[in-house]
Amino acid sequence: MEAVMQEAAKQAAPMVQRLAAHRDRIDLALKELESERFDLISRRDLLRRQAEAVEAGLTMHIDDIEATMRLYEGGLNALPAQN
Repeated sequence: MEAVMQEAAKQAAPMVQRLAAHRDRIDLALKELESERFDLISRRDLLRRQAEAVEAGLTMHIDDIEATMRLYEGGLNALPAQN
């Protein structure tokens, strides 16, 4: 009986090792994917903040141009018409 048990243990050991190796590979693949996802989310958030900053800057310039145009138009309309 003891010999049978030892033989069964010898046969099961490679399967257990193979299963552990596959689990390790799957865990590694998951960690790599999680890392890649984190990197992409970080890049997306950075690009979003940069785009918002660009939009805010352009909006300021556009508002400044429109205010200047109103000043010019108001000034030109305020002058007496020359005949």
